[in-house]
Amino acid sequence: MTLILKESFLIALACVCVGTYGVVEAQGATDAQTRVSEPIEMSVEAAVPGVVMPSPVHVFTTVETASEYIGFRPQMPKLLPIGFTIQSVITIEKDILQVVYVYEPGIDPYVNKAGGALIYYRTSTKLKGDISGDHKIHKVIETESIDGTKVTFKGSDKMVYLASWMKDGQNHSLEFQHPVTRDVAKAIISNIVEEKSHIK
Repeated sequence: MTLILKESFLIALACVCVGTYGVVEAQGATDAQTRVSEPIEMSVEAAVPGVVMPSPVHVFTTVETASEYIGFRPQMPKLLPIGFTIQSVITIEKDILQVVYVYEPGIDPYVNKAGGALIYYRTSTKLKGDISGDHKIHKVIETESIDGTKVTFKGSDKMVYLASWMKDGQNHSLEFQHPVTRDVAKAIISNIVEEKSHIK
């Protein structure tokens, strides 16, 4: 009986040792893989330390410098609702010039009550189609001719949120944070022209 117990104990001990050896080997293999993969990842990071993906957006202080950078002289609004001035000028991927106009109250705050309103104007010579970046669903989408140019208006029955058109090889979009009447939008579009120089 003692012999049977000794044999059982030795067999159990052997099983435990084999099982432990297997677990240790598996863990060692995992550690080996980790050790191999760690230097590769670290060497990639070390090869290009502090790399930041370049931004597609470039900010400018004037339309003139932005137009030099983007490579074309943009047609720009010469007429805007009273109280709107340029807030920012940017280019996107050297494809789109965007000028944001912000409302600033003038002497008579009752002339334009759209306090804090923004108008986004975009133009491009490289991109076709809608360049506005506006993805809203509009109740009314209509096309109308203005001075021989086909303009698409988006908005509601009486108000315009977005206008887009092509003219003289330039693609345009005009987005109103606070909607305007179609007559106001048409007046702005009729007065978007190329200037010899742009002043902010």
